[in-house]
Amino acid sequence: MLTSSPHVVRELKIAGMPAAEHLPHTPRLSQQLLDHLAGADDGAEPRTMMPCGVVRREAAEVVTGCLHLVAAALQGRAVGEVPEPLHSKIADWAAEGVALEAVQHATHLGFRFVLDLLARRAHGADSQVMVVAGQRLAEVLNHVITTFTGAYLRELRAHTATRHAAAEALAAALISGTSTAEMARESGFRDADAYAVLALALTGPAADAGPDHMDARRRLRRLRTELTRGGDVPLARLSEVGGTVLVPQHPRDDSTAPRLFERLQVAARGSLLATVIRARPDEVPDATRRAHELLDLAQRLHRPGRLYRMADLAVEYQITRPGPARQRLARALDPLLSQPELLHTLATHLANDRNRQLTARALYIHANTLDYRLRRIAHHTGLDPAHADDLWHLQAALIANTYETDPADPPDPPLANHESSRYAGLFEAEAATVLPAPGLLGEPGTVVS
Repeated sequence: MLTSSPHVVRELKIAGMPAAEHLPHTPRLSQQLLDHLAGADDGAEPRTMMPCGVVRREAAEVVTGCLHLVAAALQGRAVGEVPEPLHSKIADWAAEGVALEAVQHATHLGFRFVLDLLARRAHGADSQVMVVAGQRLAEVLNHVITTFTGAYLRELRAHTATRHAAAEALAAALISGTSTAEMARESGFRDADAYAVLALALTGPAADAGPDHMDARRRLRRLRTELTRGGDVPLARLSEVGGTVLVPQHPRDDSTAPRLFERLQVAARGSLLATVIRARPDEVPDATRRAHELLDLAQRLHRPGRLYRMADLAVEYQITRPGPARQRLARALDPLLSQPELLHTLATHLANDRNRQLTARALYIHANTLDYRLRRIAHHTGLDPAHADDLWHLQAALIANTYETDPADPPDPPLANHESSRYAGLFEAEAATVLPAPGLLGEPGTVVS
């Protein structure tokens, strides 16, 4: 019985003659096959370019090499290595942007064309031979497709690594103020008239799991892949937790950065926090510093993940500037530093826009207990959260306090639900407390429950 086993070297015969001899002279068959792939079977003048974007002459060289492998398989010889010139040609196509799927599709069509040609030559008694012929062609096809795909991937990895390195180098030069127009040209990037400087922070489980966590690395890869889409490729310096992206900015177009942020947020598949500052190339160093200051501010204030501009955080940003004003604002909360439950209650209440029910649920306390705590805050600080003027002062004091109490690191986020259990026992104690200060906290002898 005929078989496709590599140990059998028997030459296949179709219609009483070697199967390879049914294939026309290789150059002529190559042209016929290329006409078939180009849809020019009707005798039209062949074009110099193939539909997939490669030069017909180069495509003919690849087709001829594949046909030699097919002939060897039909003659019973082992499938040899794809010749090196074909490797080089495929790598050139990858570098020039020819789609891998187009090359794979054309390769499959070519092998089907050869198998159909053999089938037309076969007689009724050749059915078993045609099965083996199909098996041998499939073996060659698998070898060729694997080789072509490997060449594409190697070229893609090399190109991507080079592109990322060039983008990071130019981004670093712009951020440090050492970039020149010549450097941009040599790196292959367009020298932009202005940039939108994005400071990014990846938040959520993947960012909190540490730099070695697989999810964080995958998210970083997805972000880098997304950055390569489109015309003007942004310059970026990214890690598993965030980084800086410099987006070429067109005159009178402020939508580029927001659109890119939306794409990055989809690619991150998680919460993404970012701030943006517009700058000329010579202003990038200062804009980068301010963008990351804004980002740090948004993180300290536990703002939800979205894109923030300076206008969104201008008041908060000004309050955080170092100096006696910030120190004075922060000192307003000094009486609460020894009572962290009051400080946390105030921050939670303001974050919930002073909604009693939301705050009580977030703190796992009764609404009356919340009222009691707010009156204690007013008693200790002299600032009542229920009064508009005092409320603004307390909000500013909370912002200043996050920088004065720990200027190097953002404060811990608000307590998670399971952490609030350590305050659960306060409800009973506070609910049964008799308030001592008449007028300010309530009438003497009044019990808050």
